[in-house]
Amino acid sequence: MTGDFVGRGTFKSSPSAEPEMVYCKITNALASGGTVLTQKGRCAVATNSGRVTGTMEAKGGGVYQGTLESLSTKGPVKFAGQASGDQITMNADFVDKRSSKPGKAVIQTVVGDGKYRTVSRTLDTKTQSEFVASDIVFTKQ
Repeated sequence: MTGDFVGRGTFKSSPSAEPEMVYCKITNALASGGTVLTQKGRCAVATNSGRVTGTMEAKGGGVYQGTLESLSTKGPVKFAGQASGDQITMNADFVDKRSSKPGKAVIQTVVGDGKYRTVSRTLDTKTQSEFVASDIVFTKQ
């Protein structure tokens, strides 16, 4: 997952929102002797754009944890999870930028063939139902 990537996909700010096209340019690099992946870049939708920064640390035994700041959150998303094969599944806690309310999501990343796909399923606190907040495929440049 290291290098320069361009991401394209969809983003929804709420369960009832229409999906918007999202475009990202991200640089991923290894740090701390290869145990930490750092991420820097920008993502944009038609109505907004913002910086993306984050870190994901390998804790051993396929366990990962980290933080990510994005255009849809207030402060960092905190996540932790487990890898199995070519997939990492993480549980995330965040504060929604639009509502200023805490939220929860499950983020799944599948890696392969010079690209990776990240799907974020967010729990709607009003209805207690999940919706796909983002689905982005990142291709190495």
